[in-house]
Amino acid sequence: MKKIVFLLIVACGTLSAIAQAPVADNNMVNSKPDIDSLKPKWKADSFLSRFVLDLNFLGGILTQDVKTANTNPGYSNNIPSLTNMGKLKFTNGNSYGVEAQIGFFFGYKAHWGVGLGYSYLQQSGDLTLDKFDVQYQSKDNAGATFRQWITATAPIKEKLIITQMNIPFVLKYKNRFTRRVGFTADAGMLYNFQMQNSYSTDASFDYQAIYKYDVDQAGNYVPVYDNGVNPAVNDWLITKAQLNKHAGGDLPDSFNSYRNQGYNVGLGITPDKKTGSTTYTKGSLGFIFRPALNLFLSDRVALNFGLYYMYQPITNTTTHGYRLTDKLGDYTSLTNSVSSTVYQSYGFNFGLRFFLHPPKDADHDGLPNKWDRCPVDSGLWIYKGCPDRDGDGIPDIEDSCVTVPGVLKFHGCPDTDGDGIHDKEDACPTQPGPLSTHGCPDRDGDGIADKDDACPDQPGLAIFHGCPDQDGDGIPDKDDKCPTEYGPKSNNGCPLPPQVIEGKNTRPDVATPILFDLNQTTIHPASYPILMEAIIELNEDESSTIIIDGYTDNIGSSKYNQGLSNRRADAVRNYLKNNGISVKRLKTVGHGLENPVAPNETPEGRAKNRRVTMTLKHNK
Repeated sequence: MKKIVFLLIVACGTLSAIAQAPVADNNMVNSKPDIDSLKPKWKADSFLSRFVLDLNFLGGILTQDVKTANTNPGYSNNIPSLTNMGKLKFTNGNSYGVEAQIGFFFGYKAHWGVGLGYSYLQQSGDLTLDKFDVQYQSKDNAGATFRQWITATAPIKEKLIITQMNIPFVLKYKNRFTRRVGFTADAGMLYNFQMQNSYSTDASFDYQAIYKYDVDQAGNYVPVYDNGVNPAVNDWLITKAQLNKHAGGDLPDSFNSYRNQGYNVGLGITPDKKTGSTTYTKGSLGFIFRPALNLFLSDRVALNFGLYYMYQPITNTTTHGYRLTDKLGDYTSLTNSVSSTVYQSYGFNFGLRFFLHPPKDADHDGLPNKWDRCPVDSGLWIYKGCPDRDGDGIPDIEDSCVTVPGVLKFHGCPDTDGDGIHDKEDACPTQPGPLSTHGCPDRDGDGIADKDDACPDQPGLAIFHGCPDQDGDGIPDKDDKCPTEYGPKSNNGCPLPPQVIEGKNTRPDVATPILFDLNQTTIHPASYPILMEAIIELNEDESSTIIIDGYTDNIGSSKYNQGLSNRRADAVRNYLKNNGISVKRLKTVGHGLENPVAPNETPEGRAKNRRVTMTLKHNK
């Protein structure tokens, strides 16, 4: 049985894998989709009726795991060593029946649903008791006590016709993956409200008797029960062995003679009534699992071909004092000795599915009004019924540029140069460029668009229109006579002779801002004199400390600029630490884009805001 269940699960999983329908890509970015490929070739589950009627025929094999009650107490004072009630077994079982279900499917895709119905099963099989032999205390027609001995002449067989009526309540799954083919599966509970067994039997019994007599106080012979394994010497035996010993071939006549005298004996006695019925306890719960392949005849009707498995445990209250047989001709069915049985049936399922009450589709685009975002405009099902006039993969209802193919990122508007910047916001819409320069090229990556960069092939500073200042003396290299040496503008960027500065204070101010290139944390060499002055002053006063404040311009998010200002302050701190200053004397603070010293609307202003300032504190 475990193998059968495993095969059913594998079959269901395989069909479900086949049933995964391809989904059209609705996330087109830079390519125009094939609109014809997006048109529905058939109605998927979403667009079919939510209500279905299933009519199924089931046919297969039936098995029973039968358990019997202890019926020994029904035979009063039976002799255990001489009593054998045998074993009950069910064979040759088969099952067939019909079922009707109403189902409702929910959700946008309408793959899952619930169902409620009625099933009628007609089942058959053989219930066999392999042995029956009992000796117990009984009374004859005259009220005399004796030992009754009943033996089945052969294994007792009952041919059963079983009627089951159930109410299935199931979880349903369906998936239509081509115009003609789909997959369904039902799994859920069965509530049994009738289980009846009709039987016919071929039973035959030998009834024998043993009498024992005692003498009472008055000297009268009184019959008593002999429960010994072997009859006493003086017992009167109406048995096959005893009568055969004395009758000499007239055994049936001898038994008939005693039978006619009123004794409960006889050979090969069959029940007076060989047929009957037994109804088991109602209200048990079972399980059903049914995967099937669907063949769609139309959008309204489909054929089901599949398998099924049913599990139905049934309990029964056995009759108190149950006896299979007692008097000649009496017979009580083997089914009455059953305390519980597990019915399992598996086989093939064939049926019809009808889709009831089809949904309305006002614009005839294959999408029901309930799910159609544009119920009066014929559109594509992949866009929930809305049109896409420019064919860019974005429905018109969400497209800001309905007549021009665009990209989803910009709500259907174009990005001609593909640089990720909307044409309306791109200063150079036909040339790819970064966001920092509003979509215009920046070959040297200094954050200044080539069209505004006086030195487009050399990274430079915005304050010098993109030209470099290697020595950081505030004079662009192209105007600096000594581009690698720090010098004043009055001397064309070259250092002054020593005699000119002798006697004057030419040391730089520690509070002078240390400037940084766009999105950079590297200290420019022009700032080294300021940092060296800070080191000198910190060494001159060992109790002094310094506060390092980092800032940025307003390009980028606040969160990013906060981190960038922290990293710039850390770069200055690390420079001082690497030149012998204890980190305990250094405190860094990142301010992000706050506290600008110049307007951020111009490249020059932003260059001044990308800075670090140092504040020296003397603690004495």
